[in-house]
Amino acid sequence: MAALCIACLALGGCGEEAGPQVRADAVPADAALAQLYATSCQQCHASPAAGAPLTGDAQAWAPRLAKGMDTLLEHSISGFQGMPPMGLCMQCSAEEFQALIAFMSTATTEGR
Repeated sequence: MAALCIACLALGGCGEEAGPQVRADAVPADAALAQLYATSCQQCHASPAAGAPLTGDAQAWAPRLAKGMDTLLEHSISGFQGMPPMGLCMQCSAEEFQALIAFMSTATTEGR
């Protein structure tokens, strides 16, 4: 019996590599930023069906971050592909957009 358990545990590591450790329930630690995220970003960036890079999915964010914060900020303000202008955050400042981008591109366990 013990040999069977050991074999099962050993085989548990085989197979496909696990996907990114994305948490749909991640929220910024700052309360004001968390409110902006919840009302403007979370609907698309926490739902795989939306097609937006998911919050905490470093692999999806990497090519976007490689373009630089200025480009990401411009896309957030002007809109880009499926993202609406201002990302549905008409009251957000450039600094808030930058903080939201930083959070979404790196968060995996914050908020829990």
